[in-house]
Amino acid sequence: MGSPIDSIPNYFPPANILIISSVCNDQPYKNKTFLHQKYVVEGLSCEEIASQIFSARTTVLKYLKIHGICIREVGTNQKRVRGVAYGQKIKQRTLAEHKREQEVIFKMRELKDKGYSYWKIADVLNTMGVPTKTRRGKWHARTVLSILADANF
Repeated sequence: MGSPIDSIPNYFPPANILIISSVCNDQPYKNKTFLHQKYVVEGLSCEEIASQIFSARTTVLKYLKIHGICIREVGTNQKRVRGVAYGQKIKQRTLAEHKREQEVIFKMRELKDKGYSYWKIADVLNTMGVPTKTRRGKWHARTVLSILADANF
């Protein structure tokens, strides 16, 4: 059993942000190179930058405009990934393997190697209660076929 402090979530910004803000007497959002690094190079949104430096999103946006940094269009996020395939997940803005879904794909391969049809594999997954990617629908033969095709079966 840990101390009560261990159970408190970490709401503090990363150490490098604290060092920058302690070296500069000004707020980090007033530093053009800081904003350029975070917004342009790292591709963070105004909201993500604001949460790191304990500021408001609108303040970050205001200083981006003051410093002449080109603002991205609303709704565009450079590192956003759409349509994540079964067996993958987004972790820290990059694609990573989803272990449980990879195990399901392996089970699908085993059943197909044993001679099961795609309909039968879908029926087995539904019977076992294996969730789909959306966690709402049921398994269908066409879904199993496309997952195995995408997984280079």
